[in-house]
Amino acid sequence: MDQKTTINRPTPPDADDIAGYLLSGGRNRRMGGCKKLFLEYNHTPFYRHILTGMSPLKTIYLSVDTPEPYKSVGLPLITDRYPETGPLGAVCTGLELCHEHALFVAACDMPFLDETVTEQLIEQYRQHQKIIITESDGTLLPFPGIYPKEALPIFLNQLKTGRRKMTEAIKKAGCRTIPLEKGSTAGININTPDEYRRLTKPAPFIFAVSGYKNSGKTTLLTGLIPELKRRGYKVAVIKHDGHDFQSDVPGTDSFRFQEAGAFGTAVYSSKRLMITKEYKEPDEKMLIKAFGEADIILIEGLKNSSYPKYICDYPNQKPISAAELADRIENLKETK
Repeated sequence: MDQKTTINRPTPPDADDIAGYLLSGGRNRRMGGCKKLFLEYNHTPFYRHILTGMSPLKTIYLSVDTPEPYKSVGLPLITDRYPETGPLGAVCTGLELCHEHALFVAACDMPFLDETVTEQLIEQYRQHQKIIITESDGTLLPFPGIYPKEALPIFLNQLKTGRRKMTEAIKKAGCRTIPLEKGSTAGININTPDEYRRLTKPAPFIFAVSGYKNSGKTTLLTGLIPELKRRGYKVAVIKHDGHDFQSDVPGTDSFRFQEAGAFGTAVYSSKRLMITKEYKEPDEKMLIKAFGEADIILIEGLKNSSYPKYICDYPNQKPISAAELADRIENLKETK
């Protein structure tokens, strides 16, 4: 293992202090070599978003594979002692070299880290003085997390025996977890070019076509969809049923699985997928997330929602033409 290390040390703080430790991401192979630290979200580099989330910390180090590309960031640099060993090696290097008793570690691809989560982790660490990490839906998230120097011997032993997974090392050392609130994005990583494209793409425009039963909603939508497609938009549709619906076709395999008691079924091919799942109080926001690549999402129903909408009232009122409604949607989308 290469023992060469570069570090700019600040004045040593109190022994029990926690320093921030931002992982720069090594070679960033998944991103084709692009340094994720410098990717932009809302015209601001990822690292600036992350530093805002880490603002409760007085000192923040930047863990790097080599110093040169990162000098412009303006943080004290720590070069990995254990190259090619992933985040576990970087954390071990920081725990060996930093003056502070513990490190608050965040990854370079977490632009949604927020101060509230940082403060919660710090508060829990002050109480328990052991590894504190977050979890989401029962999944352990190593970052953001706080790692004390007491974990170092266990982490080093994991490295020496070739076991480099952070979650395995954390379980070996023992930890406490903080569940992230439902809908929190603080633990989300932007790992791939596709995920980055979705991040930087404008959110879909939501428009509802509403009205009472048999008022012409579906007829209008089936005309509106091709009109919007003709204008170059990628369109998805979500239908709200105020009662209930048959989720699969009798006679199909997936229907038989449901009849047998499965709470969820999924069918997919090389071109499409379909998921059916029993869910307590689902809402349209869950489904909107599934169509992040859409330009426009049309919702059939939800007449009492706050979305911009057109109310169908056939036969009392002649329905608007698909072309005219498409014009309205375009105008609203542009002024959004």
